[in-house]
Order: sequence, then structure tokens, then C-alpha cells
Amino acid sequence: MLSEAARLSERLAGSESEPPPQIMVVGHILNERVVFPDRVLYPVLGSPAAYSSICLAKLGVRVGLVTKVGPDFPEHLLSAFDGAGVGRRGIGRSRASTNNELIYQADGRKQIRFLSKADPIAYADIPSEYLSAPLVYICPMDEEIDFEMLRRLREQGRCMVVDLGGFGGATSAVHPPVKDGSGVARICPLFDLVKASTEDLEYILGIPAKDYEAAAAALLEWGSGAVVVTRGKDGAYVSTGGVGRSFPAYLEDPRSVVDQTGAGDCFSAGFLTHYLDSRDPFQAAVYGNVVTSFVIERTGGASVARMPQRRDADERAREFLAREKAAMAAG
Repeated sequence: MLSEAARLSERLAGSESEPPPQIMVVGHILNERVVFPDRVLYPVLGSPAAYSSICLAKLGVRVGLVTKVGPDFPEHLLSAFDGAGVGRRGIGRSRASTNNELIYQADGRKQIRFLSKADPIAYADIPSEYLSAPLVYICPMDEEIDFEMLRRLREQGRCMVVDLGGFGGATSAVHPPVKDGSGVARICPLFDLVKASTEDLEYILGIPAKDYEAAAAALLEWGSGAVVVTRGKDGAYVSTGGVGRSFPAYLEDPRSVVDQTGAGDCFSAGFLTHYLDSRDPFQAAVYGNVVTSFVIERTGGASVARMPQRRDADERAREFLAREKAAMAAG
């Protein structure tokens, strides 16, 4: 009978024929218990890295995931990466996995409670073939990626995108006691694009959701190439410094919303799918909102079944743009 360590090695062994990724995604993945007021989902695969990598792969992007798990991580959750076609050579061993509870209150507020955490992710954990990826998406859960790793990746000249949720934002266990942004100010110049939710920005900067434009301006002043602020049901805001634009959320029917867990992470996947080729953050935001609309209509954590295929996302994006064009012409 195989030991836990042997079983972990077996299931983490990557394929020799795994193609080089177009996007490298870095961050811890979760064995998560999601507690709603009326039901509990457990175990489910969670985290920005899990949601974004599976959604990207389902949209047809070649993805390499860099993360760490322990021998306690459920094998059937890891199989979701295989089902989506996510490269797994960067899934390394850890003494423990990151296990958590995500608790939704009746008023919509949420709380994250970590039960255990995987080891930090270092530059040495990146498979050499992943270093050829033209775009790197850094999306930690809770400070598991250090500055030295970010600096070395930046020096290699690839496009760098970050989600601030795990740098003191909404997914972090500890939020900055002084909300002056000093914790993220030094990493902003390393990134071509910084993404944050209004909730992240309130934790990090102390700026309320209604002042999202001022929060974006602060991140740009610290050296970010562009900023994307996700605003929940109000869509997204993109600023490059010279231009700032808001993009409404796309909903087929407000009554069709089933589960908003992972919505922001799947927005990132849709955004990056378009941004990978276009480098146009404005059009990418439209695509991000469309991809999100599919995910919130389904539940079950970061599963292949929740994510749209590229052809379905493209079709809905065309419908959305046609609707917006008609509304502008009529108005």
C-alpha cells in the first residue's frame, strides 16, 4: 500500500509532454468549507489561483499553476486541474495544505478563517519551463509569495499582473493596522497591471467602496502600469492614469445568481484571456464581466463544470456589446 507521501508524489507528477504555459498562475489553493446561511459546501476547491487557472484553461489558455499542497489535500479536488487541462508540474509538496472556512453572513458579509496553511512559495519552486510564460499572474491567499520572487520575475521582462487580495486584502488573515498602503506600495512598480476589489482597497487603504477612483489613483501613483477595480454587482473600473472607465456587470437575469464565490477570480480569468493577446485593459474588462456572469449562475467551488467554454463566452460577449451599442444609439 502506498504511503501518503508516495500517493502525493504520484498525483503531483507532471506529464513529460506538458506544453509551455501562456500564463503562469502563482498562489496557494484551498481545501475549503463554504458556509452559507442555508447550506454548507465541503470539501470544495477554492482560492484565486484555483478559480483563475481552471477558468483560464476552460477558456482555452495554456496555464501552468505554481502552488503547494500537503498529503491531506483531497485527491478528487486536485483532479479538477487535470479535467480543465491546467499544467500541474508546479504543484509542489508542503508539510500541510491550506484549509479554511469561508462563512457568508445573512447580510452578505463574509469571513475567512484559516485552519492550516501550506508552506510559502519561492522562486525555486517554479518549473524552469514555466519561466517562458509571457504573462505571470500573482494571486496569493495570504502573503505566501515574497518580494524577492516578484523582483526576480520582474527583471525577466515578462508581463506581470497581481491581485492584491492576498497582500493584506480580503483573503488575508491579517489586515494592515495602519491603512496607508505601505505594504503594497513597494510591489506596485513591479506590475504592469494591478487588480483589487473595493473590499481589498478598503482593507489596504481605508478608502470606502464609493471612492474606488481615488483608490485606483493611489495605486497608479505608486507605479502600477494600470489598475482594475472589481465592484461586485456594479461591474469593474479600469484606469491607466490618462483614462478611467467603468464597465457594468453582465447579468442574464438577477434571479439566476446562485453563488458569487470565486466571481472576482473568474473575472480575472476572463480579463487575462483577452488581455493576453490584446493588451487592451478596457476591452478585457468587458470580457471579464461576461465570464463572471456564467460562474455566478452555478455553484460547487472551483470546478470545471462552473466555467464557460470560449465559444459560449465569445457569444455572450458579442450579445452584450450589441446590447450596449443599441442602448448608446437609443440614448
